[in-house]
Amino acid sequence: MGQHSKAAMCASLAALLLGAGGLSPAQAEDFYKGKRIKFLVGSSAGGGYDTFARVLARHYGKHIAGNPSFIVQNMPGASSRKVANFIYAQAPKDGTTIAAVFSGIPTEPLVNPDKAHFDARKFTWIGSANKGTFVGFVWATAPVTTLDGLKTKQMIVGASGGATYDFPALANELLGLNFKIISGYTGTKQIGLAMERGEVHGNAGTTWASIKTQHPGWLKEKKVKVFVQYARDKHPELPDVPQMMDLAKNDNDRQALNLMYVRQEYQRPYIAPPGLPADRVKILRAAFNATMKDPAYLDDAKKRRLEISPLSGERIEALIAEVYKTPKDVVDRVRAILNKRPKAPKKASKKKKN
Repeated sequence: MGQHSKAAMCASLAALLLGAGGLSPAQAEDFYKGKRIKFLVGSSAGGGYDTFARVLARHYGKHIAGNPSFIVQNMPGASSRKVANFIYAQAPKDGTTIAAVFSGIPTEPLVNPDKAHFDARKFTWIGSANKGTFVGFVWATAPVTTLDGLKTKQMIVGASGGATYDFPALANELLGLNFKIISGYTGTKQIGLAMERGEVHGNAGTTWASIKTQHPGWLKEKKVKVFVQYARDKHPELPDVPQMMDLAKNDNDRQALNLMYVRQEYQRPYIAPPGLPADRVKILRAAFNATMKDPAYLDDAKKRRLEISPLSGERIEALIAEVYKTPKDVVDRVRAILNKRPKAPKKASKKKKN
């Protein structure tokens, strides 16, 4: 083959790669210069997911070539399905929009297929800032404050969707416990306020990290009690708190609970739309991993009592692939339970003035 033919072939190949969304290293590095990344949070302001996202946003940009700025916007609704549906179908697929979603989002297409309009395996999983333990906590003066007590007495808990509803609902149906779930709160912060007002006794599905972040005074003054943890392994700070999994009666129960509890492996996940150019995926993931090791970020997180135990985007993808191998009968069983979730009231349409 002549030199001119080789050159033409190389030029054609380069054009094909660029047409498919690839950029040269220099172009990829320049892409974010002068750009602003929209960081959507699938929960209300002031909660744990919001706090983690805002701390990340303050440091993330300096690890991306071009140092883009970040603007954080809350898009709460439907246990983060609202923002997940948006990211999947409507957000620009160029790496300028990312989102913080509830850790239950990967299993939503399995247990709530009519409302989760996405395939979780196709998202661009950037990483997770935290791997931790979900727990339930309750006022120390509540009528029931122990897991054993829930077998015969009722505990009133607030729910905003996600684990705050799913975990106690599963425990009621699978294990015969007696949670009375009051839905309609917009986030864990609002559930905490409801506890103070006496509307509910506690929250049966939040993270140990969130409690320490949002309610350090309650813990110090022993106003609340952590009565259960949902992890497969006990948290080192909670050696005497019983595990919900220990109440499972058989393998089917354990598989059903595990389908929901696996979210603890990627407790604070961040996503971008599917179909991102490979170079943007690489940039976003590498910058995220670098941020997780950044002393300034870690110091900022420590001041806010945020536990940082990151998980890579690649590892999240592998875990989600395993989740999707759950036996159909187990998925169907969990779906039937979660289909009893209360539906959000429809907004009344405004009447036109004559």
